[in-house]
Amino acid sequence: MSPAMIALNHFPPGFHYLPHSPYKSLKFYREILHETKSVDIKPIRDKIDRQKIIYHSLYIYQVLSQKSWGAHPYELRTLPSKLQYNYADYVESFYYIFLHQTPEFSHSWFINFDNKFRSELPYWFLHWWDTHGPQSEIIPLQITELITTFSSKVKLSERDLFFPMPLLFFTLYKIPWIMKWSYNINWESRIFSRQFSVKWWDRFEVHRIAEYFYRDFPKPPKHEPEPTSSHSSKTNLSVEGKSKTELQDMAKQLLLQASQMQDDNEANESQSSSSCQPRQQSPSPSPDRPMRWSDYPHGQDPNEAYASYDLNSD
Repeated sequence: MSPAMIALNHFPPGFHYLPHSPYKSLKFYREILHETKSVDIKPIRDKIDRQKIIYHSLYIYQVLSQKSWGAHPYELRTLPSKLQYNYADYVESFYYIFLHQTPEFSHSWFINFDNKFRSELPYWFLHWWDTHGPQSEIIPLQITELITTFSSKVKLSERDLFFPMPLLFFTLYKIPWIMKWSYNINWESRIFSRQFSVKWWDRFEVHRIAEYFYRDFPKPPKHEPEPTSSHSSKTNLSVEGKSKTELQDMAKQLLLQASQMQDDNEANESQSSSSCQPRQQSPSPSPDRPMRWSDYPHGQDPNEAYASYDLNSD
């Protein structure tokens, strides 16, 4: 039996998990995230079949900690739909919301922290990052190097020291990633589980993050060697204690050296003027503006499909 058939027989219709209560559907968790202004979710549909959702984009606005919740975690709040939820439901919403799936198991998520994200992450978000965040293996070398430099320059609070440096870097510079999941069976140990996979968005403009980073953490200035005089004095002049005859001899020597230097300069100028030709300037670069998501064609491949969403939107 395939993993999909096992899930079909194990979970209620329309679910990819066993709900604690019949009303705790994906719609319930989506409403929690919307009501708490925690995320923004947008379905991206196929251009031909408008009923088919290719993927979802999810931007994280904030992640409420138990302290910022402002009440006991067991206390209930009421949604516009009249359903009630507590802080445990809020935490679960960050996990269950990603269990939307298509019959072909082709659905994926484009995840990023919103430009306005500023909240203090709760400790339980460490587990979320381990299961849903990008792994070091998919992060490009240039970003990895920036994270290394970031770790040596940023001043972290005692609390932030508990969080991995890539997570702090991604929240600060709003770097997206792609996530999808499917079912997996380990026949040897008889374990049925979900397997999450992450992918780097190949068309992400890494150089833009580098520009923002070096604005915050400028490179140390390069120390250039001090300019040296192009002509060194061949004679160390000292007139103190010299007689009149000695001074006259020194003056003659200086006049002779000056005459020789003038002849050399005239010869060099004549040679350079005869061999000089107009320099053909290469056309000045006129780089195109950075491509926005809307510039890319839409398609079935995730790298193509995600191109329809504007990276710079709030």
